[in-house]
Amino acid sequence: MTQTAEPHPNEKKESLRSYVASASPATAGLYIRSRARNLGRYLVEQGAQSLFSWIPGPIGMVARAAAYRPLLAGGSGSPFLEADVELFHMDGIRLGRSVYVDRFARLHASAARIELGAGTRVMRGAYVSSYVSNARAGEGIVTGENCWIGVDTVLSAGQGGIFIGDNVLIAAQSVVVCGNHDFAKVDLATLDQPYYGRPIRIGSNVWIGTHAVILGGVTIGDHAVIAAGGIVNADVEPYAVVGGVPARVLKRLE
Repeated sequence: MTQTAEPHPNEKKESLRSYVASASPATAGLYIRSRARNLGRYLVEQGAQSLFSWIPGPIGMVARAAAYRPLLAGGSGSPFLEADVELFHMDGIRLGRSVYVDRFARLHASAARIELGAGTRVMRGAYVSSYVSNARAGEGIVTGENCWIGVDTVLSAGQGGIFIGDNVLIAAQSVVVCGNHDFAKVDLATLDQPYYGRPIRIGSNVWIGTHAVILGGVTIGDHAVIAAGGIVNADVEPYAVVGGVPARVLKRLE
């Protein structure tokens, strides 16, 4: 089973309980901070999206590219964003040249940035998030070029980080998640147990089948294949085909 990492001494001590508290000015502030760096950025970013996110088709994509690019992290290209894409902490999102994001996808950054390489595709309903309340800079989500993040797939980091090479295919409804709650602390309610994450590193030319789950602390080598439904909780060597629960080696590619 994946083990949790030690907490950083300076990280925030918020727990999930903060997010289910009764409505108050404090929870309103937490809501804003979960979506943008500050109130001013929240108003600008969400204002731009309210004006442009609904516009369909190529006209909408051109309008969004022009309106959103100045709000994205430096070095962003002109992305192709379909209608109804949600972006939070836009200044923490870097989208390379010709990145495409399909409808109803959400990119939710934080102090831990999201950086998608040129030609990457994020398909309908995918959730790409580096937001946790105790996110760490440098431990977000970074892809190489020409990656595919399938329909309804979840990539979740913020601690540990997800680092993906070039030409990686992640099929529909897969989950790649760094984090875990410190469930060994049975003296605490589950809402109060600390969240920690461990890094996930995926090499180039990897194929991850539908409904696969990749857990924190795992490294997957180049040209590996993860069979549909596999749960990966240990390292996978290059050119290995793995599957099952937990995943084990099924064959090796020549």
